[in-house]
Formats: sequence, C-alpha cells, structure tokens
Amino acid sequence: MSRAFSLLLGLLACCAPAAAQAQQAAPVSVPAPASTAPQKLTFAVVVGNNQSLGNRRAELRYADDDAARYFEILETMAPGRVTLLADFDRDTQKLFPKTRPRAAIPSRRNLEAAGKRLAEQVRAARAAGHDVEVYFVFAGHGDVAEGEGFIELSEARFRARDLTAWLKSIPFSRAHVILDSCNSFFMLGARKPGGRHFATSEDASRALASQLPNVGVFLSTSADGEAFEWSEIQSGIFSHVVRSGFLGAADANGDGQVSYVELAAFVDTATSDVTNPNMRPHVFARGPGARDSASIASLQSMTAVKRFELSDAGQLRLRVRDANGVPLLDAHGENAQRLQLALPEEWSRGALVERTVLGSEGTAPSWFGVPAQEGPVTLAELEPLPRSRAGRGPGETFEPLFSRPFGPVALAAYEASNVRQAPRVYGVSREDTVRMQLVLDQLASVERGKRLSESIGGIGFGGLLGGAGVGMLHVDADASKSEKREARVLGGVMLGVGSLFVIGGVGSLISPQKGEQAAREFREGIRRGEDPSRAFAKADDVVSDLVRKRRAERLAEGIIGSIVIAGCATGLTLGEIAAEGGGNRMGRRLGWSAGMLGGAMMLGDAIFMRQPVDTLTRIWREDPSLNQYQAQKLQAGFTVTDKGAFFSLAGSL
Repeated sequence: MSRAFSLLLGLLACCAPAAAQAQQAAPVSVPAPASTAPQKLTFAVVVGNNQSLGNRRAELRYADDDAARYFEILETMAPGRVTLLADFDRDTQKLFPKTRPRAAIPSRRNLEAAGKRLAEQVRAARAAGHDVEVYFVFAGHGDVAEGEGFIELSEARFRARDLTAWLKSIPFSRAHVILDSCNSFFMLGARKPGGRHFATSEDASRALASQLPNVGVFLSTSADGEAFEWSEIQSGIFSHVVRSGFLGAADANGDGQVSYVELAAFVDTATSDVTNPNMRPHVFARGPGARDSASIASLQSMTAVKRFELSDAGQLRLRVRDANGVPLLDAHGENAQRLQLALPEEWSRGALVERTVLGSEGTAPSWFGVPAQEGPVTLAELEPLPRSRAGRGPGETFEPLFSRPFGPVALAAYEASNVRQAPRVYGVSREDTVRMQLVLDQLASVERGKRLSESIGGIGFGGLLGGAGVGMLHVDADASKSEKREARVLGGVMLGVGSLFVIGGVGSLISPQKGEQAAREFREGIRRGEDPSRAFAKADDVVSDLVRKRRAERLAEGIIGSIVIAGCATGLTLGEIAAEGGGNRMGRRLGWSAGMLGGAMMLGDAIFMRQPVDTLTRIWREDPSLNQYQAQKLQAGFTVTDKGAFFSLAGSL
C-alpha cells in the first residue's frame, strides 16, 4: 500500500510541472455567448512583445503596456472574448494587476493555438447566424527578410504568409488588423514590383484585394522603418494616437462610429507637427472590401465604459490621465465640435482630465476630476482640481503631438490631400537613403566627367570634321564629273556631321545630365525636410530611367553603327565601280573606310563596352541589402461564404 502511495506521489510530482507549463503557455479559451438570437459578435487577439529575436534591435519598453491597453479597450467591445498574448515586465505587472492573469506568453505556438480555438468559436457563431467581427492587434518588433515581412514573437518569427493563413482559417464576416511594428507594411504581403526598392499603397491594395478582401488593415511604419515610443505617455506613439481615436477622438462627424479614413486623418493630423519626418508615423489604412468609410470602432458597441459628451465654443484640447498620471487619451476638437468619448470604467476611476486653453498669451492647463455619476459627463460636470502638478516630462521630440485640432475640416483637408498626392511609399530605411545619396553622388560625378569630356571632344572632333568637309568641297577642276559629285557629297556630309557635333558639344557643356540633377534635387529635398521615402522613390525612378535610357542609347548606337558601316561600304563599292580612268582615289577610299571604322567602333561599343553609369546602376538594382522583393509564386484561393463565392488569383509565373 505504501509503495503504491509513493508511486502515486511520484506521478503527481512529474505531472505538476508539465501542467503548470501548459497553463502558462496556453491562452485563456473563451467560449462564445450562449445566446441564440442573431447578433453581431466581436472576438479579438492582442499580442505584445518587447523583445527582439537575437537582440538584433533595442528592446522595447512599452509594447506590453500597449497590448494591455488594447486588451482593456477591446474587452468593452468583446467582453470575455479577447485573447491576450504578452509577457509583462515588472512595471507593467504593477500597472495592470487585473489584466496580468489573462496574459500568456506571446509565442508562435500560443498564437497558432489561439487561432485554432478562435476558428472553432467563430464557426459555431456563424452557424448560429451571428455576424462575426475579429480584431488582430500586434505591438512589437518586425522587419523584412528575403522579400517578406514578419513580426517577432517570443521565440520565432511570424511571417506575412503565416498571418494570411491564420486569418484565412477563421470564417469571420470581416476582420481588422492593427499593427504597430517596424516595417509592418510588408506584413500585408505587398511586393516591390518590377525590381523596385520600395512598394506603394497601391501595391498593398492589390495584394489585399486578391488575398484578404474582407480584412481591413490599419498600420504604421515611420520613414526609417522603426516604431517609436515616448516615456511621457508610456506607450508607442502610433498606438497611443490610435487608441485615442478609437475611443472617440477621431469621430469627426459625431455619428458614434470611427471609420478607417477618420482614424487615418486623425493620426495624420495629430502627428503632422512632429518636426523630424523620420519619427512621424506613415499610416496605411484600408477598410474591409476597400471601403475606407467602413467602421473600425463603434462607440455604441462598447459596454462598461464611462461616456463623455464635451463641447465648447472654441477648440477643445484635452488629455485624460489615469490615477498614476499616465496619459490614456488625447483629443483636440475643432471650434464648437462636440467630442463623444468612451473610457473603460476601470480607467475612469481616479482619472484626471487636463484641459489646455489655447490663447494669445500661451497655454494654461487646468485639472479636473471625473465625477462618479451615471450617464454621460459634460464639460460643466467635470470637477475642478487645484493645480497641484505641472505637465509631466520635458519638451521632447513628440511634444507637438495633438497640437492641431481635429474635426470635419481636418478630415476634409486630409481626404483632399490624399487625392492630390502620389501614393505613399514604404519600405525605405535611413540606410537606404544614405546608400541612395552615395549612388547619386557617384552617378553625378561620372555623368559630369563624361559630359565635359564628350563636350570638349565633340566640339574638337566636329571642328576637324567640318574643316575636312570644307576641304573636300574644294574640288579639283580637272576631276571627272563622278569624282566631283562624290567629293561634294562626302564633303557636305562631313561638314553637316561636324556642325552637329559642335552644336551638340556646346549644348552638352551647358546642360547638366539627369543624374546630376537627381543628386542635387535629392540632397536639397532632404535638407528642406521632405519625406525621405518620397525623395528616395523619386530618385529610384531616376535611376530606373537611366537604366532604360542607357539601354535605348546602346540599341540606337548599335543600329546607327550598323547603318554607317553599310552606307560607307556601299559608297566605297559604288565609287570603285563608277571610277573613271586612273585618278587618285586614295582620299575617297580613306574617307569611306574611316566611316566604316567609326561605325564598327559604335557597334562594338554598343555590344561590348560598359560605361561607369552601367556598372553603378547594375550594382544598385542588384544590391541585396535593399531587400528587393522576389517574384511571388502564383497563388489561388476559393472561398464560399453566406455572401457568395470568391475566387482569387495572385502572384506571378
């Protein structure tokens, strides 16, 4: 009996660690509501990871805080149906003691397991007739490798193709993907077509339409491809602004729905005064079905929230802080605009409202407490507090955030600007910009040297050729008729060609080449504070044009050389046939032979010679460090939903 008891204790001791590990690794499984009445159901998966695999990048400080706040917001929209994958650091554990038990390790295994459970729950909900909406939110590191974007989990990469497969396995009605990570744009499966070193919003739109038509995306990458954090708000810049808009600050028309275009305009307006363009988020937003007017957040669907209805005759600049003084939400409404905000009840307990009155003599912040009353809180019902503290933090880089008011006017200006501007450019880092500057400087130097040497050589050669032509026109009076005709033709041709060489040389001497102009414009644009990604794209187009121009020049040179050879050979042959008497035919023989030699040199140059500009552009196009995207394999998909059947075909052969 004692031996059996000992074996039982040993078995329990062996099983206990495995059970504890499984409990830590597996996210909380949340069943779908038992209600059978058709309704709109929301599910969400939130992932936050501070770490970088292999310590390739500096560790983030607030990705876990961002994940916790996203989780608490989505819990108001999908109570009990949100999965959280985040490894809280010590500070975050103290700030979110109630959320911590719901968090599991942000591993690939846990994310895949969460996707499988979510697919089962969504399938059951759809079978019951419910309309299902799914959110996928990530805050952390990401990058591009071998032409494909990825985000970094605790122990592995989660690539663009993995996210696409993860989403396709869940039969939702529509989904929303929010990414706050480095190079998050390339998690869309967008490719850099035609060998380009960058991709545009149009490329991403095509990729989404072909692969994930019922998925909306809202993401950001800075011009340098990095995610930026600010200790003042203890959050990533992009995530804080997005959450502020989510909670109503981006509702420009006051209908209680925050659309993709409203949120994009809100983020753009809030960050437009950040002076360093490398630290300013570049937003890519596309609603499900390519409808930017689609809602990404509904204030009416939020439960367990404290609602605010605030308005003033002038601009209303507000910041809401939690009981610890950490900013939760920022809003800046236009004149007489009514702000409808929703704050999770847990956040509103002990919260402070900081209102800044904008006047000619500067800013004067005032502090208010949030009353514990039922129903919406108005501006008059906020409880004034003594000004016992000053603004937190020094005037850092991101101090200008939210300095511009947002509302219908700002939204209209944003939409009008998008119509006028070229598509956004993504996938360009600071190193790429420096590399481009070096390439352009070398191209400019090569083209300048080539232009000067060719100009001087062309003028000199044209002068000699024209002089020889003039000499040929002075025909000996005793020459035969055919010799006179041949001399006049050859002399006229030489004089005309020589004149063209002189004119071309002078024009080339005073006209900078395209590469020289591109280098100057690129440097001046960066100095003026132009968006480096757009400057890079324009310069890359110039390099592509130079490649095409050189290809056309070599083709034309080969064709002209062949024509010159054939023409001179024909002239020499006809001259020999038509020659009368003995006469001295050495001059015309040398002339036609020189023409044949020149044509042969042109043809050989077109076929065999590589100029420095050819080498530089080839190195640029084949530079592996620029993460050129490779051709995507052909992919086909067929999906059947209650809305109909969808067939998609994407990629290239």
